[in-house]
Amino acid sequence: MTAIRIDHVCKRFGPPGAPVVLDDINLDISHGEFVALLGASGCGKTTLLRIIGNLERATSGRVTIMGHDLSESSASQREALSDVGFVFQEHNLLPWRSSLANVVLPLQARRVPRHERREIGERMLDLVGLSAARDKLPHQLSGGMRQRVAIARALSYDPAVLLMDEPFGALDAQTRDGLNIELQRIWLEKRKTIVFVTHSIQEAVFLADRVVVMQGGPGRIVADITIDFPRPRGIEIMASPEFARYIGELRAHLNHQAEAAE
Repeated sequence: MTAIRIDHVCKRFGPPGAPVVLDDINLDISHGEFVALLGASGCGKTTLLRIIGNLERATSGRVTIMGHDLSESSASQREALSDVGFVFQEHNLLPWRSSLANVVLPLQARRVPRHERREIGERMLDLVGLSAARDKLPHQLSGGMRQRVAIARALSYDPAVLLMDEPFGALDAQTRDGLNIELQRIWLEKRKTIVFVTHSIQEAVFLADRVVVMQGGPGRIVADITIDFPRPRGIEIMASPEFARYIGELRAHLNHQAEAAE
């Protein structure tokens, strides 16, 4: 089953004649698939993610999520977006709310009864390994813990699709590796459809079923590579010759596009 379908999507910021940011993007993502969007800064990968999440509107083309067309009626958009969760590089936690209170915020907005949302919030914190931190405020948590709270919040209303925009980009390498392991564990348990924006080749290869390489000027897809590693993947896989081969193949695509742009 196709979870996300992107058909001939183009995007420009400004009137006709303004520079094109995305040019004729076509991409199908299956239900339960983990897809990484990889590319240099400015290639349009975050803009594409925002269009999938209806935070930006495509200039032309269309996006469907779980069969609901974002270009159609408000009702169709609401149906589509009810199945989408977001995790950004900034955790965006409310500083005056505890971990549990931040996690249940989307449920509160959906008028879920108090006892039910507390039960769900505690279950989500347990999923991300933060049950003991449920009463802590964001400033009492490490950067990695804050991002885990943000993931728990995004999962609280059980969306089918999770959109993640460089969620670990601001973290140190050791914390980032640990959160990659955690995210893989959560994905294996929940089997959400994940679209994950990153500029890290290593992160893309470790996490994804497919790595979609994007080039800027204007943004377009230049490669779509299946990562054929079994799950779960341990950190030790990064030292394997197969891992190095994928890194080299992806780096060659990125370098080729950089040279072509010069």
